[in-house]
Amino acid sequence: MGYEVDYIPVGNGEKSGDAIAIRFGNLSGSRDEQVVIVVDGGFKESGQKLVEHIRIFYRTDKVDIAISTHPDADHASGLYEVLDNLNVQLLLMHKPWEHAEEIKNLFKDGRITASGLEDRLEKSLQNASDLEALATKKGIQIIEPFQGVNGYQGGIHILGPSKEYYEQLLPLFKACPAPAKGLGFLAPLPRLVKEGIKWIEDNFGIDLLDNDEEETSPENNTSTVILFNIDGHKLLFTGDAGKTGLSLAVDYAESQGNTLTDLAFLDVPHHGSKHNISSKLLKRIKAATAFISASQDSPKHPSKKVTNGLKKHGTKVYVNRGNSISHRHNAPERGWSAAIEEPFHNRVEE
Repeated sequence: MGYEVDYIPVGNGEKSGDAIAIRFGNLSGSRDEQVVIVVDGGFKESGQKLVEHIRIFYRTDKVDIAISTHPDADHASGLYEVLDNLNVQLLLMHKPWEHAEEIKNLFKDGRITASGLEDRLEKSLQNASDLEALATKKGIQIIEPFQGVNGYQGGIHILGPSKEYYEQLLPLFKACPAPAKGLGFLAPLPRLVKEGIKWIEDNFGIDLLDNDEEETSPENNTSTVILFNIDGHKLLFTGDAGKTGLSLAVDYAESQGNTLTDLAFLDVPHHGSKHNISSKLLKRIKAATAFISASQDSPKHPSKKVTNGLKKHGTKVYVNRGNSISHRHNAPERGWSAAIEEPFHNRVEE
């Protein structure tokens, strides 16, 4: 059995995104012996490139599963192109508006109604709402990917978020009214606005990722965390999950007997942001190879602290930066040139 993991370039300048195609099975055999999966679609243009990539390199119009890890535009909007132009069998996505009844009592204002909250969430998350509407129109089954959902005899396993954690985060979404007192402990710490970038020295004997405080948004922490186990190779995909979401996913994986210190492949969260990874997490999530999706000219993605931190833990790091890159095992040759490994940086942003 073989697999291919392909990162399609997304965004420009500060705007990065994720658009990932995956194929596994007997890659030299017929389409019936293979599974094709899309994890996020980036923006509209990258979604169109995904469609073209799947048709050319996977030689099919059929996608077995499309996964929207979370509703941000840089992940979800391109999936509309995938659903509209390919034959998608199943869509995994969260539908925040359908949890309105469960969370309506978690706000300061006791007059909040489920219907009002549902309407507010759908309007604010238009990309996700449009995706659901298109899937419904085309008769594509939708499943919310909560912790424990699995398929292909354990070959795909959703590690997070749990439904309970997801519904704790929903009242903290930007579109929601002020949450009730006590829920604020789940919110990330406010970040100090910095003028310019300060540079500091780094080497293999220094730990610059020792901040364990949560720093990413509640929306990001609802990201679906997915573990693939293909022919004994473990591949972990993380969306934009933050330190809390990742830590809870690792806790669950370990409770199920799945250690994450022997990964073949890691999808680094949030385009390599320094706000989503800590050295504590990198001791629990170790991979031979890691990919980062970042736009060609992004000034902050990926963080050199993060790429250095991964390398300190023995991981080879690759960043697409406007190129398509591929991680492969037992896959037919394409004639692509070898990707260039990210170097260790002696100076990093503070």
